[in-house]
Amino acid sequence: MASSPSPSEQSSSFSSSEFSSLPVVALRERIVEKILENRVTLIVGETGCGKSSQVPQFLLEENMAPVLCTQPRRFAVVAVAKMVAKARKCELGEEVGYHIGKIVFKTAGVLLDEMRDKGFQALKYKVIILDEVHERSIESDLVLVCVKQFLLKNKDLRVVLMSATADIGRYRDYFRELGRGERVEVLGIPSSNQKEVFQRQVSYLEQVTDFLGISSELITSRYCCGPCPSMADAEIKPEVHKLIHELVLHIHKNEPDIEKSILVFLPTYYALEQQWYLLKPFSSSFKVYILHRSVDTEQALMAMKIWKSHRKVILATNIAESSVTIPKVAFVIDSCRSLQVFWDSARRKDSTELVWVSKSQAEQRRGRTGRTCDGIVYRKCFRYVVLNPEPLMIPKAKWALTSGILGLALLQKALDPPHAEVVEAALNLLLHVKALEKITSRGRYEPTFYGRLLASFSLSFDASVLVVKFGEAGMLREGILLGIFMDTQPLPILHPFGDEHLFTEYINCYFCKIVLTGRKEVSFLGNLCAYQFWQRVFKDKHRLEHLERVLEFEEMKPATLLLPKLEEEWCSFHHLLQSSLHHVSQMYEDILNSMHRFRPYFLPASNGIPTYYHPYEFTHTCLLECQPQGEIDAPSSDEQHEESFELRKCVAVPFVPSDHFRTNDVAKNLANTIKKIRVQYAEDFSVATGVVSADFLIHSKLKSQLANSFSLFRWKEQTFMNIVCLYFIDMVGDGKVECLDGAYAAFNILVFYNDHVHGDMIWNGDLCSFSHDSYHSTSSNGSNVCLPEADHADPSPLLQLLATSSDGYFLLLDDANMHFTSNLANYCKPSRIISTTSLAEASICDPLLTDVRILWGLHHPYQTIISNTGENRIPWNEVKIVLWFPYLDGHSENLDAQKVLVQNFFEYLAIRILSDALFEVKIILSMNNIKFSQLEVEKLARESFFFLTESFLLDEASFGELLDAVTVSKPMLTSRSVSYVFDLHPPSDIQFGDYGSVFHKHLHDR
Repeated sequence: MASSPSPSEQSSSFSSSEFSSLPVVALRERIVEKILENRVTLIVGETGCGKSSQVPQFLLEENMAPVLCTQPRRFAVVAVAKMVAKARKCELGEEVGYHIGKIVFKTAGVLLDEMRDKGFQALKYKVIILDEVHERSIESDLVLVCVKQFLLKNKDLRVVLMSATADIGRYRDYFRELGRGERVEVLGIPSSNQKEVFQRQVSYLEQVTDFLGISSELITSRYCCGPCPSMADAEIKPEVHKLIHELVLHIHKNEPDIEKSILVFLPTYYALEQQWYLLKPFSSSFKVYILHRSVDTEQALMAMKIWKSHRKVILATNIAESSVTIPKVAFVIDSCRSLQVFWDSARRKDSTELVWVSKSQAEQRRGRTGRTCDGIVYRKCFRYVVLNPEPLMIPKAKWALTSGILGLALLQKALDPPHAEVVEAALNLLLHVKALEKITSRGRYEPTFYGRLLASFSLSFDASVLVVKFGEAGMLREGILLGIFMDTQPLPILHPFGDEHLFTEYINCYFCKIVLTGRKEVSFLGNLCAYQFWQRVFKDKHRLEHLERVLEFEEMKPATLLLPKLEEEWCSFHHLLQSSLHHVSQMYEDILNSMHRFRPYFLPASNGIPTYYHPYEFTHTCLLECQPQGEIDAPSSDEQHEESFELRKCVAVPFVPSDHFRTNDVAKNLANTIKKIRVQYAEDFSVATGVVSADFLIHSKLKSQLANSFSLFRWKEQTFMNIVCLYFIDMVGDGKVECLDGAYAAFNILVFYNDHVHGDMIWNGDLCSFSHDSYHSTSSNGSNVCLPEADHADPSPLLQLLATSSDGYFLLLDDANMHFTSNLANYCKPSRIISTTSLAEASICDPLLTDVRILWGLHHPYQTIISNTGENRIPWNEVKIVLWFPYLDGHSENLDAQKVLVQNFFEYLAIRILSDALFEVKIILSMNNIKFSQLEVEKLARESFFFLTESFLLDEASFGELLDAVTVSKPMLTSRSVSYVFDLHPPSDIQFGDYGSVFHKHLHDR
């Protein structure tokens, strides 16, 4: 075996790379030495010094892998990971990746999700690098707490904190409990070792208006929101947007080097749009890029390109503050605002407001320029506006729940423990919805089953609740997707920046408004239909092609290798983002697998046949037309677009007709579920008297209707409403509102001016007489709390399935010792059982097996299912039910090998059923639920058109004990033996032609 290169050899090879001029490279040996000597090292270096991309590589080359590196945002994770992979000449997912690899990059939120699932096992790395530690969030603070607690127990772990602006003293104090003689080692990286040191100049609002020729007497009145500049709030007046635009034009006019770019920091999507609209008429001069979480990462990374024909302008939120160097940024225009999430105790939910950036944020933004050329920073605030030292951390309900699982004491061990009243408000919400329970009089909290289930989803609290509510309503899988859409950016349907009209057209291609819903809900439902359209039209086509290759034992065809490119093109035809579809798909599988681990009470009856198979006759044939280049719907950043003059789009719209995919049912369910969730949160009003805060129930449409209905007073924000029925949906006229059940109720209005009751007006209407027992909130009816599946197995569910087949055979596959066959013979006629085994023929002592037809020496799954004609001894045309009790650990202890076996089982079975049109055959797969989740069995089945229709606990006392056993140590998580029932739902032959005949020919003519 070749020896690893010495440090000197590594260093010399490293110095020859394109990164050799970075300041961090000169300190390589010292950085490695300090990390080896100290358990916690704080590396402080200016933005652009190379610490994010180089330090993980230094450690890898010193055999300190695996290395975990967290970044504050997904954009930074992708950008830095790609940079490091390129430097190491490897593909993402090999040496460098997001989940596996010697260097792994993740966001703090993803790592926290893994810790909820795996505990401290998620931190099993040699080195954990927390990059940009000054960029604090709820997630990053909790990760820091967890890493510290793990560090106190693990003497071998090394932790590296990195930042350009971190408060050294605070982090030294935070880790003072390390141990006697230990401390946080601080290592500073010099500004630059380059021959040329780039300069940065900072100008404030007063100076900007001066050189733009704006009178100083107008500054305060025109640009200040407040009585005076020192007391100004962070609202952006329209005049500020115009000033930023004028500054961009001024820079362009006076800077001759067209390659020098302008980076503009703005706080919100709306603010980005305002600048976008202002710059649109100047498209001949500027190439404008958007950096926002709603923009596809691959598209956002195009901002790295240097233009020689246009000046590049990047409009960005705080996504561009750290970790990523955008080449040739010479000018930074900083609005000095950001959008801050905080806990609204009055409304008991997360809210946002514009605030002035912190000092560290301002410094990070300043550091975006002066990296590859001289830079100037223009701050759109007065010099004497006081910026906060650090952003304020306020706990969200979901993270309070996370802390309840990881230990509520974690919140108090944070770098800045949250205020007690804020934590109490979040905990009270969780107690109210029965996600937490107080188990001692001293106030100790523990998550309930419902709470642990919610926390297991990588979603916000509201989205997690929606998923469970949809599960209870019998639409679990649609609910999972809608919950993901609530939290995910960008969504699958392309959102052309700055063009809401075009975006609405794209939404209407997939979902036409059927029931009354809000704008966001319409977007969610449109994206649901788009995701399902992708599954039904594109994915089903390639699933069929894959099965055909399996049947023919073909190697990968060139077309298969080009599948990602073909998919990207197909998505472009239909206004979809390929990367978003894949991201949603992975999140969907993660949440679904979590459901299988916990098994809530509604899961056994949950039917997995997708709504996109309604109706079967659905078909789509692409009709492509060419669009002129000028009609391309997103700001182009691709040179190929520049060179081409047309773009193909499918015009066979609507892609999903309004009566397809059960969209009406899903839309109504979504509207009702949102109302139920709002009702559930209305904690501070008496449920007994049926009064609920309008803040939870009234939307803008109702306010507008009421404003038009009353001429006696002006409708103001100070107006509050009390509705006599908890289950309000909408106004229907004549003083009535519609309830969830279709009944009607009266309501009254209390009008407040300056905190005094101005009047009490009552619309006449009949009180709702309908009994809302089925809709009572959890505070009034504990029985509605989400509970686990009943922990009692009995033989009746399996026997009922067997009884549905009055004739034909029960095929029991791969029963090595006839253990399950013998037990099954106790409950049905042995002559109806066919059992296969890979063992050689042997004498049978069990009298129950006398009439069983045993097929010896058949290796599963190939020989049992699709062996050549004449070799297959199973009368498939007479088989009604297929049963498999797999012993996967006996096959291999490797999970990947086990997954391949299960995959082959479903693939071969799909080929057999599709070839011989055996669509009535039911598949019963009995295995451990944790193993089912680990192997993603439902996904494997779905890829071969098998859908889970029901599941139930296997009565092992009656039918035999499964040999695969999985132990779990987590509370509320139970390892159970479960029987899963699958039906094959054939893809449409209207859409894909007579594929059955093709399969039949290949199967029977070999």
